Amino acid sequence: MKLVRIHFAASITTLLLLVSATAGQSGFNYLYNYYFPKNSQDVRATYRQYFDKLLSGGPPPASETKRATELYRALRGDDAAFHAFLHNPDWTVQGAPGEECVYDSVLLLLRLGDDRFSKLLAREDAETRNKVGYAIDPQIDWNKHQFPKTRALYSYRHVRPSQDHPAK
Repeated sequence: MKLVRIHFAASITTLLLLVSATAGQSGFNYLYNYYFPKNSQDVRATYRQYFDKLLSGGPPPASETKRATELYRALRGDDAAFHAFLHNPDWTVQGAPGEECVYDSVLLLLRLGDDRFSKLLAREDAETRNKVGYAIDPQIDWNKHQFPKTRALYSYRHVRPSQDHPAK
């Protein structure tokens, strides 16, 4: 009888862990679909195609940028890769590389979640934290999705133009 109880308790624990992991994954999938819809009519569809390959495939080929490898590894929980990504020279490049860093950062936030992303970001200096805030803050719909631990780490706040007062 005692063995049955132990087996039952172990089964319940395993089931709860599985449900918790599935809930986390479904939360990511919801946010991923929201911020990078497959059928959007803008640049997010292009990022979605690239990110789908990055999330489900093997490591990027050697012909890809160093940042792509850092992102790939950071998405899988590599702390050093996260740090290297935040300090990649592409952040300072005008045009596509800089824009890609913005969307890559949003993906990392969604994938790692507020707890993990904020813990890693908290290890960085204030300049780096603010750089990340400047990148992600305009991308997040703060009325729908809250990342309070991450947002507490930087001072920048994007203010959307008022719908009531069109620009002149």
